[in-house]
Amino acid sequence: MMDNDLIELVLLKVTVSYLVQARSKSHALNRARFHMNDETISLDRLKLVNRMGMEKWMKVERVESILWAAAESSDFSNQFKVIGHIQLVVRIHASGDSAESVLQEPYHFPRTLLSDKTVWVIPTLLEPAFTQVLNVSFTRSAGSRESASLIIAV
Repeated sequence: MMDNDLIELVLLKVTVSYLVQARSKSHALNRARFHMNDETISLDRLKLVNRMGMEKWMKVERVESILWAAAESSDFSNQFKVIGHIQLVVRIHASGDSAESVLQEPYHFPRTLLSDKTVWVIPTLLEPAFTQVLNVSFTRSAGSRESASLIIAV
């Protein structure tokens, strides 16, 4: 790393949906909490892309929080779509003048080749969790609760 490289810690907030087999909405929320929580998720790096298709790798420092907020029945029996919010503290490396552009340029998870949906496969201790990304946002200074939102991408 060069002397003029900037290392910035930011809070990455991702809203996802996750299909779970369960008997009821509350059972679906409990299954999601069991399968994906701050102790079972095993993330070290993330690849995000901007509108121009340029990739940016970010190192995951830690899982800040995971909140499974709602569950709704799907069209398939015993399957529920659970909506959750995952917050990660990530480290961004940028050189010189490009550091500010990394935080101002909308970055998002890469889209799938087969559809316009964004699928994020989250490695967990049990098995990979296939989620659909609904929203992504960044906040500068991950340690500060009052920081202003800098990037919002869908």
